[in-house]
Amino acid sequence: MQNKGVKYSFATDRFIVFLAYLTALLGAYGSIAFIPDTDLWMKIALADLTGTIIIFSYSFLLKNSSLYDPYWSVAPIIIWLSILIAADLPLDRPRIVLTTIVVVYWGVRLTMNWRKTWPGLMHEDWRYRQLAMDSGKGYWAVSFLGIHLVPTIIVFFGCLPMIPIAFSDKPLGWTDIAGFLIAFAAIEIERRADNQLREFKKSASASNGQVCDRGLWKYSRHPNYFGEITFWAGLFVIAWGLDPSANIKYGVGLAAMIILFVFISIPMMEKRQLKKEGYQEYRDQVSALIPWFNKK
Repeated sequence: MQNKGVKYSFATDRFIVFLAYLTALLGAYGSIAFIPDTDLWMKIALADLTGTIIIFSYSFLLKNSSLYDPYWSVAPIIIWLSILIAADLPLDRPRIVLTTIVVVYWGVRLTMNWRKTWPGLMHEDWRYRQLAMDSGKGYWAVSFLGIHLVPTIIVFFGCLPMIPIAFSDKPLGWTDIAGFLIAFAAIEIERRADNQLREFKKSASASNGQVCDRGLWKYSRHPNYFGEITFWAGLFVIAWGLDPSANIKYGVGLAAMIILFVFISIPMMEKRQLKKEGYQEYRDQVSALIPWFNKK
């Protein structure tokens, strides 16, 4: 289902993406602006669903599901800021300040990394093309459910810890500091891993089909995924410290993240990477997710 149509210019590609996300934001706001007052989180869920449907519509029209990719990193920023604005919360609370720092830093960094690596609308993620070949005529139903809706739901549940973080008036405690440090360290792990991989892809080693085993990639086959999971774990730690009785409620998003990366994303990547010479040896020696010393 890769887009085979007109090749747009660099500027046009990005304008179309900007227009799609602006439309999604306005549509999301419009979906809740005129409904009766209800639970804030239900409003956010409805707005999130509306935004996802709008982005899917653009994906369908442009025949490119990769248009959804930035949604993962953009939505949590909007959700967090929407909570603060809608509830008119004091922005000078230390817990809110710390959480805003990590959520905005995480989202902006991840979005910028997407921008640096995205070639344009003529490109579509190889995983989506594989799904298109496997599902045939049913691809767009698969795309809506598997590529658009399910990730939106996972991220939405991952954001549930924002509820106690935003509304709690408890003094700043050790779990707040620990959660902030975990989330911040996770962002740095992701940043370094993405930068190291991007530099490796420019090297002669990558051109010769070699495996990236430099930096963090020497200790984990998927350090970027480890960083992503750890970021959400940081938000959970903050929420858990504020309301330990709701650990299942606030942990469902983290659990979904782990399942997504461990049982779906990593196996798909591994299957593709095993086609490279030397990857099996690399796989035998290096931890799959958690950075650890190499096996002898």
